[in-house]
Amino acid sequence: MSPHPLTPKGRIEVADLARGAVTVFRARQEELDTEADRNPVEAWDLPGIAEHYRAFIDRWSGLLPHISTDRVTGADAVRARTEVMHAYRHFPILDPLLPIGLLPPGWPRSRAREVCVAVYDGLLQPAQDHVRSVVTRFAQGPHPDIRAHTIAGMSAGIGHG
Repeated sequence: MSPHPLTPKGRIEVADLARGAVTVFRARQEELDTEADRNPVEAWDLPGIAEHYRAFIDRWSGLLPHISTDRVTGADAVRARTEVMHAYRHFPILDPLLPIGLLPPGWPRSRAREVCVAVYDGLLQPAQDHVRSVVTRFAQGPHPDIRAHTIAGMSAGIGHG
């Protein structure tokens, strides 16, 4: 999305990305001669969305010192990974992902992602070890092929398929 026209180079790049599967359009706000005219960004409750981000950051950043000192282990690591991902995946529904330049200063989206990654990926090893130990108790021998995902790996499609 951009307020600027598509350049000739941009047209070629977009066309090469997904032949026949892309639509490009431009829109602009029309000023109305009324007191009800407002900025389109005001269609979203940005203070409310920011509060959701801040609550997430507050809730999960307190766990980071415990992760860095290996004090979260076993089932607690599995539970924390599950809960942090469950909480974080609500943001794409809440946040319209407007360009950062349209958002208030200090928008907390990137900090929330950093915290999510630090918790989820930081607990990978103890969670994976716990799941492997549980499986070993009920199956024939160890299962080193059981591997926990990272956020980067999931984003890249690694480990799926």
